[in-house]
Amino acid sequence: MAAVQRVGIVGAGLTGLAAAVAAARAGCQVQVFEARAQIAQPAAHIDVVPNLLRELAGLGLAEACVRQGFPFHSCVLIDSEGRQRDELPAPHLAGPPWPPTLGLVLADLLALLRDAALALGVQLHLGRPVRAVDGDATVHTEDGRCHAFDLGIVAAGNGLPTMAGRATAPVPAETLPQQWCHCLLPRPVTLAGAAWVLCRAVGGLMRAALVPVDARRVGLALLLPAEAETHPAALRARLAGECALLRGLGAQLHDGTPVHTRRVSAGLLPGRWYAGAALRIGRSAHRLPPHFGQGAAQAVEDACVLGALLRSGLAARALGPAFMARRQPRVQQVLQVALQAARWQLQPEAGTDLRALAETLQPLVAEPA
Repeated sequence: MAAVQRVGIVGAGLTGLAAAVAAARAGCQVQVFEARAQIAQPAAHIDVVPNLLRELAGLGLAEACVRQGFPFHSCVLIDSEGRQRDELPAPHLAGPPWPPTLGLVLADLLALLRDAALALGVQLHLGRPVRAVDGDATVHTEDGRCHAFDLGIVAAGNGLPTMAGRATAPVPAETLPQQWCHCLLPRPVTLAGAAWVLCRAVGGLMRAALVPVDARRVGLALLLPAEAETHPAALRARLAGECALLRGLGAQLHDGTPVHTRRVSAGLLPGRWYAGAALRIGRSAHRLPPHFGQGAAQAVEDACVLGALLRSGLAARALGPAFMARRQPRVQQVLQVALQAARWQLQPEAGTDLRALAETLQPLVAEPA
């Protein structure tokens, strides 16, 4: 059987755009179908952790990301009184000349991926929802048209009504009673890297994460109960009772500040991630909590493994089993670590140790997938 030459991708989020770049760099003709009329522009940061930066370097995007974002070398732990208690150095996985890690506006990363895909000749179809992908890699759009490919990739987080002639269910996920609220605010001049801040639980606030995204701004993420109000005034009220660092940021949180919220969920698609010449990747196959930055990192790792398999010359129907063999065990291990962090933050135990948990993660992602 011939190697894959034409690839159709459903979804133009982080996973879909990264997969488009990876497939195009492997020499494939790529088309991407996105239901929305434009690429998402969430008012949120992305913590480009070391293994994510390594994969972005493999896609040829490290230089652009470093130029756009804010490089740093470690994450500090700050107690509820504002005192630094610990520092976690970031491993240097991307290699020279890149920094260990960096912060970036998520919308900027999506734009960089889009521009890279377009420069490689990827055809991007916005406002084109897809209703099905057949096992022979035919993509059926809602306008009644059929688009034939050698390989069909489902990278849309909500899945599809049908894939390979069967109804598809979303990833069976455990939804935790918590949510992360993101916004972009002026960067405190003393903040030179990422920080985790323990909170006094004023108004149910459980934890804050700070990630500088450029010289002027910082991404603020607040972990709150799922039922908590997340409009700027409610967030200001919670931050007003916290340490000076968080109080200062709260004072910059105006009524018109965009706030991006996301529930915390985790799960792994049971059984096969593929059917014939159709394959599910990213949030279509696995959902990781955002802890330790692994939700995004594992999605882009999926894209890079896809690119490597396409370069190897595998036929489309052999690619699905090979992809799952390389990805499923690793994602499952990383998922368990991130999920433990999410559970501990919801209900701390006597043995709660986020530093030790972060160190457990390092050997799992030290080498490319």
